[in-house]
Amino acid sequence: MIEYTLHGPVSQERSRIRVMSALRENRFPQAVLIDGPAGIGKKALAMEIAKALQCTDPNMRPCGHCFGCRMAEDSGSTEKWVVPMESDEAHARSSDDVAPGSKAKTIEDFKKAYIEEIQKNPYRVDIFSAGAFISVDLIRAMTSAFAMKGDRVRTVIVSDADRMNESAANAFLKTLEDVPADTYFILTTSSREKILQTIRSRCLALHLLPLSDNEVRGEVLKFAGEDFDESALTDDIVGLAEGSPGKALYYAENGKGWLDLSVDFLQKSLKGDYTGLFLQLKETTLEDPYMANRFLEVLSFLLADLLREQAGATLRMPETAHKVDMAQFPRIDATALELSLVTVQETMSRIESRRITPMMCLQTLSLKIFEGYK
Repeated sequence: MIEYTLHGPVSQERSRIRVMSALRENRFPQAVLIDGPAGIGKKALAMEIAKALQCTDPNMRPCGHCFGCRMAEDSGSTEKWVVPMESDEAHARSSDDVAPGSKAKTIEDFKKAYIEEIQKNPYRVDIFSAGAFISVDLIRAMTSAFAMKGDRVRTVIVSDADRMNESAANAFLKTLEDVPADTYFILTTSSREKILQTIRSRCLALHLLPLSDNEVRGEVLKFAGEDFDESALTDDIVGLAEGSPGKALYYAENGKGWLDLSVDFLQKSLKGDYTGLFLQLKETTLEDPYMANRFLEVLSFLLADLLREQAGATLRMPETAHKVDMAQFPRIDATALELSLVTVQETMSRIESRRITPMMCLQTLSLKIFEGYK
């Protein structure tokens, strides 16, 4: 019997054991959907599974050195991936249509760049832009590659499968209804509910759990690169990440200022120092809708921690929560904090709708938050 060994964090061992058992017993399905919070290693597991499926070693898989394993790790094998792309990237010409010697970027060039970034750090949460999506053309390009003859196992990783638009989802569903022999699909998503139920029903569901704080630190340092400032990986940043190395890395690089700003936002709103707060907000990058909502995620987490503090529960961001010094504001009780969380979520929805500028939404939030309790 061929033995399979998939590597990864201890916290996710149960999911890997399930996959290894299916591989060992030759009952692995042709479509798998890996879901879980952003940045916890879904793409990393997908790549491990792809190597195991393509490996040809007669005893231990994935071996890491056979032709199948090397092909699974080759970023140039772009037909083995479907990734969200910007509209102009997805509509770039194929390498088959570009004149010899042309320096124009092809769709394969764009895809290869994305794959390289994923392979470099599969935990990253900011590889794809907010406007990137999986179009029907990308699905058709994937299926057209099936016409190529060969007797090897074919794997296709569909990254962020929830970003398929309606046409792409319907086209992919047709593919799942008649999967070619020796072809396996590995889908990853942080929003399982956004994927067609008919697609979900045809996939083996694998749910990945968040990592422990120690595992988060270890995985961040493993993939962050030589220029990463380890001192930025504070206890509060790790707590904010909630078991996601990808989020920890993102917040270590971008979130320190947001933690301080979230404290100032609450304090100045409660004290009525709106002029000072508005001037402070104008000096940030929060005019961008995506960045504004990332800041509001941090603010929501801080409010939730203040709610934990009132309940006597363990804080995830103790240093930042204590900076707010809620003793200054005795009228702010648990009900006020719960209502403030709802107000922040409503603001995020308004920003996402793009009908009102993010800065106006943030200014309005500062006026409305804790309304009736100031």
